[in-house]
Amino acid sequence: MSTGSAARSIAHASTTPFVPVVLGGDLPTYTLARAFHEELGARTISVTRGLPSAVKGSTIVENLQRPGKDDEDEVIATLHQIADRNPGAKILVLGMMDYWIDKLAQLAPRLDERFAVPYPELSLIESMNNKERFAQACAEAGVAHPTTVVLSADLTDAEVEEQLGDLRWPLVTKAADPPALHALFFEGKVKVGYPADLQELLAQRRVMIDAGYTEGLIVQERIPGGDEQMRVLTTYSDRSGAVRWGRMGHVLLEDHDPAWIGNPLAIIHGHSQTALEDARRLLEHVGWTGWANFDIKVDPRDGREYFFELNPRLGRSHAYLTAARHPIVTPYVREYVEGRDPYEDVTTGHELDDWLYTLVPYRMLRRYVTDPATRERLRRIKREGRIVRPYVYAPDRGRHRRIAQLKNDVAFVQDFATHYRRPVTT
Repeated sequence: MSTGSAARSIAHASTTPFVPVVLGGDLPTYTLARAFHEELGARTISVTRGLPSAVKGSTIVENLQRPGKDDEDEVIATLHQIADRNPGAKILVLGMMDYWIDKLAQLAPRLDERFAVPYPELSLIESMNNKERFAQACAEAGVAHPTTVVLSADLTDAEVEEQLGDLRWPLVTKAADPPALHALFFEGKVKVGYPADLQELLAQRRVMIDAGYTEGLIVQERIPGGDEQMRVLTTYSDRSGAVRWGRMGHVLLEDHDPAWIGNPLAIIHGHSQTALEDARRLLEHVGWTGWANFDIKVDPRDGREYFFELNPRLGRSHAYLTAARHPIVTPYVREYVEGRDPYEDVTTGHELDDWLYTLVPYRMLRRYVTDPATRERLRRIKREGRIVRPYVYAPDRGRHRRIAQLKNDVAFVQDFATHYRRPVTT
């Protein structure tokens, strides 16, 4: 239950007993558990198939291993068992991957009043997860989005070439339905494709279709600039659909492993009132509720901010908000557990530009940051000790935590040596 030690200062106490439950046990689950512990003194339950290193040995996470976790009846049974073990407590059920957000939205009608599932209706989630419909929503709300063509799976190669029309190379390709692609396993699978020419694009498309992907393929003009042109924006909309809060992060480095390409790995704080207003207009246009996470790229030619996608949850690197003392789980608890205004008695952090959240080692990050002003900023952050690492949390120490951080760092060093040996700025 959400009762912290009396000797420990809790930033935002809860008026109602609750238990946070996260389906999954990877790094974002652990950093979310850190937020629950730091903000509310709560210990999180993670439900996983095995025992992931991200939560192994943690004192702030109770891990329940359920090999049949993909079975809907097994999930429901597990959640009911948790509720039965915690009489009088609200069970706040969360996911940290799009697959589980979709699944929870489907399962919510099968859960009774003991549970809170803080996500929009499934139809809205699916609409915003679909990159074609997201592009349409951006156009309707007047939000900048890269020039886009959607290729249906039944097109011939000649028809593909015709539909690409006047798109300017280089191009980038993405699945219009990411959860559908995520469910498939095949050689050559990539989250984002960067075909060098038409023949390579056609080959990528054939591989996906042969593997069973039957949805559309998004093809967009690629906005120039490297990782440092990327931004991440996180917003919270209350249950009426009003955007109540948002903060931008300035991405310094992204993942370049083909399976995870584009995920932010190092973030410092940025600011853009225009991006926040664009997000507000889009979210209120579609009627979104809860957290939303946007990937944005700033065109270095004119400074225009292009919205790439909406994640229906806190992003994988949501700890960039925790680094600046912005509460990320308290609004959920206020609104969905306690039935109060999400920001009642909630203090957000100052919008500082002197924090760094990084999944990769600092010395490695310095190698890839090319902008002189940003490098100086990093030196200042380092001197002041304002660096937050994912597994380094003082109340949750131990051998397994140190091993998890070491394994994380070694994996990224090896991965970048394989996939991204030197920075690219174009």
